[in-house]
Amino acid sequence: MSNHQLITGSEAAAELVPASVAYDNHIVPLRILADTLIVAAASPLTTETQERLHFILNRNVRGVIRTAEWIAVRLHELYDDQPELDDADVGVTWYWPNWHWYDGDQFNVKCSGWEGMSHWTGCHEFPPDHADYDMWRWIVSVPQYHRLVDEKEVPGIRRIWRRYVAKCRPTWFLR
Repeated sequence: MSNHQLITGSEAAAELVPASVAYDNHIVPLRILADTLIVAAASPLTTETQERLHFILNRNVRGVIRTAEWIAVRLHELYDDQPELDDADVGVTWYWPNWHWYDGDQFNVKCSGWEGMSHWTGCHEFPPDHADYDMWRWIVSVPQYHRLVDEKEVPGIRRIWRRYVAKCRPTWFLR
């Protein structure tokens, strides 16, 4: 099948777009047509939004118009229908990419969270041999992540990072 014939559905497209990106940009991923992601938005995408999405998602983005109500409902359907939490899954961790520093050659990112009814704060240490060392150095340089990053977003960000590295650097760079 050629790229010109490749069309995938909304759920596959949603896997390419982290929930935070969809909500922050008020877009709903609809389908992938060749190398272009088709998204729904309540108003035409600005050039800045298209460029930002192209950078984050590593693909061209084209918008179609839907109502704001439709966008809200579909975002909920795609990203918020999560299974009920059980008692073992009550913790949450946030990373603070704006608060980072080097300690020798070790990279540190502030983090905090809740475990049960207790709040904690600290930092995550990334020595140079850590698998995510280069990824976190990249994250703090990308304006899209100059906000709290939920630990549940990290796998999606890691996929975006790997696509970025594969496109920009030789495959031996991937750890």
